Formats: sequence, C-alpha cells, structure tokens
Amino acid sequence: MEEKRKLERFELNAPARVLLESGSSKIDEYNLTTRDVSSAGAFLYSSQSLPEGANVRMEFLISLDTLQRIAGEKGKAKVRVKGKVIRSDSDGIAIRFDNKYKITALDSNNSHNGLH
Repeated sequence: MEEKRKLERFELNAPARVLLESGSSKIDEYNLTTRDVSSAGAFLYSSQSLPEGANVRMEFLISLDTLQRIAGEKGKAKVRVKGKVIRSDSDGIAIRFDNKYKITALDSNNSHNGLH
C-alpha cells in the first residue's frame, strides 16, 4: 500500500482524553493513548470503535524540547484540539484535527496527569 501522508508523523505514546458528543447533550469520554501524531491528526489506541465522521474534542499531554519555553520547568504542555474521526479499526481510531488548537503550560496546581 502506497503511503499517502504528506506531513511527518511522530511516534508519541501519550495519555489522551477524547470527548464525543453522542446526542441529546450526552458526552462520552474515552481515556486513550496516542500512537503517533502530526500537525494534522493523530492515531490513538482503542479497543472500541468510534463512528467515522463523528466530531470530537481531544486533549493530550506532550513533552518536547521545542515546547519547553511554553511549558516552563515542568517540561510538559497540554494540547487541546477539535477534529473528526476519519478511521476506526481493530487497532484504534484516526482523528483529523481542525485548524483550531490550544497549548497550555502545566503548573504544579494541575492534577497528576493534567487531563481534565
């Protein structure tokens, strides 16, 4: 199978929280782990499938040297994005991000994993 991706993907095993609106103001929450990310999307390990085309909100922790100025001495930042499920298979789900995102530095007042 020919590789279609044009953006570089980076292996990243990070805790992630995915929120899926499932109708009538009910929100389903999934605590997953990323397998890889790019500037356009992510693949997350999941034993449950999510409906393709579903709009989701996602946040995950990322620790990279390039974010150190933002994250301060903790060396971690929380990334919040919105996106759409574009694939769901037995290994997990693929989410394509939209163009809006927010990166927030974590401080000592945040919870142990920073996802909330």
